[in-house]
Amino acid sequence: MSSPEPILAEPSSHARGVRRALPDLACEFALLFAGAGLACSPAPPPSVLLVTFDTVRYDRFGATGDPEAQTPVVDALAAEGLLFERAYASAPVTLPSHTTILTGLEPISHDVHNNGRFVLSDDVETLAEVLGRAGYATAAFVSALVLAPVHNLGQGFDVYSAPERRSKDPLDFSVPHRSGSEVTREALAWLAERGAEAPFFLWAHYYDPHLPRDVAPPFDAIPDPYRAEIAMADAELGKLLRGARERLFGRELLVVFTSDHGEGLGEHGEQTHALLAYDATLHVPLVLAGPGVPRGARSSAFARHVDVVPTVLGRAGLAPPAEARGRDLLAVWRESADRDDVLGWFQSRSAETDFGWAPIEGVRSARWKYTATPQPVELYDVLADPHELRNLAAAEPELSERMAARWAELRAAHERAGRAQRRGQFALDELEQLAALGYISAPAEFAPDAIPDPRRLAAAHGWVDAARSLAGAGRHDEAIATLEPLASVPAVRGLALRSLAAVYANAGRTDQAVAAYRSYIQITGSAEAWIGLARTLIDAGRLAEALDALEATEAPGVNAELLRARVLSRLGRREQAHAAIDAALRGRAHRSRRLHEHAILVLDAAPQPDGEQRLRALRAAAPQDSLLASRLGFQLACYGRPEQREEALSLLREAARRVPEDAEIQANLGWGAHALGLADEAVAALERAVELEGATPRMRMQLAFALRQVGEKQRALSLARSVLARQPGAPWAEEGRALVGELEADLASRRHTEPAS
Repeated sequence: MSSPEPILAEPSSHARGVRRALPDLACEFALLFAGAGLACSPAPPPSVLLVTFDTVRYDRFGATGDPEAQTPVVDALAAEGLLFERAYASAPVTLPSHTTILTGLEPISHDVHNNGRFVLSDDVETLAEVLGRAGYATAAFVSALVLAPVHNLGQGFDVYSAPERRSKDPLDFSVPHRSGSEVTREALAWLAERGAEAPFFLWAHYYDPHLPRDVAPPFDAIPDPYRAEIAMADAELGKLLRGARERLFGRELLVVFTSDHGEGLGEHGEQTHALLAYDATLHVPLVLAGPGVPRGARSSAFARHVDVVPTVLGRAGLAPPAEARGRDLLAVWRESADRDDVLGWFQSRSAETDFGWAPIEGVRSARWKYTATPQPVELYDVLADPHELRNLAAAEPELSERMAARWAELRAAHERAGRAQRRGQFALDELEQLAALGYISAPAEFAPDAIPDPRRLAAAHGWVDAARSLAGAGRHDEAIATLEPLASVPAVRGLALRSLAAVYANAGRTDQAVAAYRSYIQITGSAEAWIGLARTLIDAGRLAEALDALEATEAPGVNAELLRARVLSRLGRREQAHAAIDAALRGRAHRSRRLHEHAILVLDAAPQPDGEQRLRALRAAAPQDSLLASRLGFQLACYGRPEQREEALSLLREAARRVPEDAEIQANLGWGAHALGLADEAVAALERAVELEGATPRMRMQLAFALRQVGEKQRALSLARSVLARQPGAPWAEEGRALVGELEADLASRRHTEPAS
């Protein structure tokens, strides 16, 4: 595998073999001014690039001692700037941690405690707001839905770009996200529009190192998928740094690189993160480079995410917000590692907000880390015991008491400065998505003396995650065997039932899925579970029950109403169904989606006598809409008259040409061509579709049918089997099983009739 392109052509003389990540702008400007005979003048404020990698431990870079790391860009950045060896996050969760990075407040002050339903209050001042008022152009490009604009982290940014795609796969329990390359592409496009008049503040967030492990070539040659994904993000950082340097217009560039949190990788029984608060998930990389930053330096000073805001604003000559509690790290980087007068907060409250388990909270100094809640307390000397294996609370009672008092003081100080907690008023559609990801926020109630300790339940939580992975790989029976016992354990029952219901449904075990959803609703009162129940009943053809489930939801969201429209249509109440779409998607802002949903309703009930007429009317309302053209072409290809063949192909091909990145449009061309007997074109279009984001298992099954038509029967059989293994309970699964049976018989017959060699 070739190494990522170096940032600069010339290696520095002291960078120990790694390539430079940033130019020595100070030297360049000094030479320029000397040559021109100009006097020194105050430097303009620097542009600022904040880069956060998601879910990256401190110890997974070459610069931090990992001999297997392939991170030349971060290593070069550390060699040219200042690496903090002891920097810590306040929370092992993406949204709270990034909120701390961007506000300079601990979670106890900004009151964002988990991914999902928390929203940053409008009265919190962010780094982007301070820099924006000072004349900076501001933009953020984030790559995971947990940082979506609804959480209000975008206040102060002129541009805030986040992914909007949601998976249609019921067993995709991952957070909707986009690739690092897409983040880099958008960020570079924004930088290309910048002029010389203002400095910029750009935040780029790379989600690649987070599960699932989707490793793209050439990085898939790296044996460890976690290191491979970090290497992918590292390469994107290199592209972004080069692009940022090209748009400086004589300014300097301050680069801040960190991670929101780490990854457990089995330490203390936690494979991933968000549940516990040990340093496997709190110790993070932190690198500064640029004006006023020592070159090639390392610091053992105690650093925290709350220090990012005052450090950046110090370089920009601006005062931090009054509430910010951090320090300017460039004023203290030479401090000894054992200074004990600065405290940092840490917590993990995801299990509390999701399952009703105990919150984990504590304080840390440069040397000591004290977990105050839950009982029993823990005290670690992190200098002597960085993996937190020896709890010294009993051996050091006086020190434990002092740390407990400092925890209480810090908590009280932050609470006095805090504000009323703001929970988001999320639509039912968003609650459904969050629950599918595990943010069920419907905790069980426990007696005060029986509240579960997350430190004792890490293994059980991991079993649920493992079961989800098994189901995603098509191993439904193993997933169910893992989840069923957990569904009887009060502490994890809600999470297990929510996962078990989806796995049952996907496996075609409808009655058990319905029972699991109803049990989940009974113990949690969850509105979103009614939607999952309705989807299961629709797929099973139990339409009247599905309609009852949809009408049981309070304040149904748009998706629930659209599902209701589909049920009404299938029950023959088509005018009511179309009226339901109009009611759910009122106004000009929803016009395009409203037209698309009407078209879906027509195709969902196809063939119907007025289907073509309705689709032509919809297309006439938006003649430039490629998706509507594609859907009309699909109708004509599959259900039209022979003389409409050329019109169907023209519509399908033109839409596919105009929007090559849309999986549905490519699949419509593929299945339409298949219906018209154009086997080679069908295969080519469906292959394009399944390579695109948004591709569905149904599209993969369509490709299997098309491959049979061109004689690629072994490939068709392998594909059909893999799709059925993943979704054996899908509505089209019977057709797929029939295809598998036909192909198996045909291939077996061919083997028997072929002459022996």
